[in-house]
Amino acid sequence: MDRHEMHRLFHVGGRAGQGAILNAMRVYLMRHAAAEESAAGGDAQRRLTEQGRVDAREAGLALRDRKEPIDLILSSPRLRARETAELVAAAIGAPVEIRQELSCGATNEIFWDVMRSEDADQTLLLVAHNPDLGTFVSSLISRVVGFSPATLCCVDPDEGALLWLHHPHP
Repeated sequence: MDRHEMHRLFHVGGRAGQGAILNAMRVYLMRHAAAEESAAGGDAQRRLTEQGRVDAREAGLALRDRKEPIDLILSSPRLRARETAELVAAAIGAPVEIRQELSCGATNEIFWDVMRSEDADQTLLLVAHNPDLGTFVSSLISRVVGFSPATLCCVDPDEGALLWLHHPHP
């Protein structure tokens, strides 16, 4: 499904009963920050590294400094994504909600469904995983965007435009 088809489904509501349109047509998307290589509880329990925590806080501060109006952060249930979302939330004062669908393996359609499921007046930040996130953003803007850990971007799905991109400091 290409960007135009996803856009059409998004605006017409896609599934029955879903007709929300994003008000400002800005969506913020972030890959979780750097995490441990492994964890006793498996991949889902990998925590952020110390550098990952620093990078997640910096991403939150970048949002705050830009005065970006995030109303709600939707996060993958995996620990590294939740920790990233919570650190960003602390910087910008937005609530965090967990969405099982944003776990590893999320498709473009799932990202659209998650966004459509929220109030159309809310500005969302989705915290998820690669390669899913990179695939979704690339489909929105018709070009490849690299998502290293803690990369954050703002896109306008209506225009198929990448409005800005924030990579963590090396």
